[in-house]
Amino acid sequence: MSDESHARANAARITADGPLILNGRIRHSARPDAPAAEYTNVALCRCGASANKPFCDGSHARVGFADAGDCANPPTPAVHAADGDLVLNPIADGPLRVDGWFELVTADGQSHRCGEKTWLCRCGASANKPFCDGTHKKIGFTA
Repeated sequence: MSDESHARANAARITADGPLILNGRIRHSARPDAPAAEYTNVALCRCGASANKPFCDGSHARVGFADAGDCANPPTPAVHAADGDLVLNPIADGPLRVDGWFELVTADGQSHRCGEKTWLCRCGASANKPFCDGTHKKIGFTA
């Protein structure tokens, strides 16, 4: 059996001033007929400016998005394994809900377990990045 055949843990890595890189068996809810492993590695927009939301198109560099990539308010520690399928559920004019368990790794290497449902900021303005704090409503974010 090759290493590729072994199940790998789902992981999300926050990049400083850039996207969140998500790895795992990923499906986008806009395509309910898609297989769970439609994607295995995606860059998710954190700045709110991508023309291809929820995916990153590099707009963070153009708009000068600045975020250290840390996690000031990490989720409550969980003992569930960071495995299984992940489903991306963009909420209209709001956050990106990720259904499934994953390990969140900050830019400085801290690790936090997230799941069953995790709401990620995609407007770029949350005071609780990478998580949504409702700021999208105040700033009139559309997606």
